[in-house]
Amino acid sequence: MNRPHPASLILLGVAALLAASSRDGIALFLAGSGLTLLALVAARSHMRLLLKRSRWLLLTMLVMFGWLTPGTPALNLPGATQEGLLLAADNLTRLLIAIAIVALILKALSSAELVAGMRSLLAPLALLRVSRNRFAVRLALTLNEVEASRSGEDREPEGIATTLRLPASVFGVTDFVLCALAGTLLLGAWLA
Repeated sequence: MNRPHPASLILLGVAALLAASSRDGIALFLAGSGLTLLALVAARSHMRLLLKRSRWLLLTMLVMFGWLTPGTPALNLPGATQEGLLLAADNLTRLLIAIAIVALILKALSSAELVAGMRSLLAPLALLRVSRNRFAVRLALTLNEVEASRSGEDREPEGIATTLRLPASVFGVTDFVLCALAGTLLLGAWLA
């Protein structure tokens, strides 16, 4: 089996995000738990890094929804409301779904593959006379700077590459299967 095109993996990730986030109640909790567990197993380092960077956002959402939403007071949590805690759990689960999918995509794709996949997905923007190549270059430069800041490199401007090289990929059978799965997830999210 050949390696899937980066665009089909990104499309599948977006479809999974929309399908899982469109659920409510126990289905949302199960989808969030499953995707978070999958990301912790398959993309442990990326998931841990994203959770570490998002911890204040997660805590703020818990406090804002749990303690500032009017409703029935929750037992054993002074100031919190039952409705607020349910709303907090709902929104935190949706955010954890997004974080898990981003971690899985980052694990599956290198920076160059991510840029190539986004460039392929933005092809329809040519009809609006928007340059997908400009977007690809900006994304590549941003990812390059993020990687440089992570590794602590202090580069001079002359060290910047003048040519952007993206991996060449062709669509294959695997990509059609992944796109069909993405379409099925999107259809299921739309019909639900």
